[in-house]
Amino acid sequence: MSAVGIARDAATAVGFGDRPPPKRMRLISFRPVVKGSLRGFCNVELPSGLVLKDVSVFVARGKAWAALPARPVIDSDGRHHVINDKRQYAAAVQWRNRDLNDRWSAAVVELIRAKHPDALDEAAP
Repeated sequence: MSAVGIARDAATAVGFGDRPPPKRMRLISFRPVVKGSLRGFCNVELPSGLVLKDVSVFVARGKAWAALPARPVIDSDGRHHVINDKRQYAAAVQWRNRDLNDRWSAAVVELIRAKHPDALDEAAP
């Protein structure tokens, strides 16, 4: 606002000109771990300030995606539950719907590719 209380321009008048830019998701760290389709783990900070730790990042069939942190499924004997030689995991948190999940996953992949361009190659070492 100017000294006489009149907005400098239309954007300021409707409330857009004086606001800081919107916060974006931020990649805090990426730790490469190549095992099967797994390409590593990352920590990301959401615009709200919530930090998601140990987000898994995968690549298979030409597609990369991120998965929210999960906890191991423990059987009645206290061991990690296994089905068909695959350890089982249960969601620790989840998005409200598939669209939110897919958009978040794509954004995580984009952040990793921006800072670590070769980390998500299909044939990573």
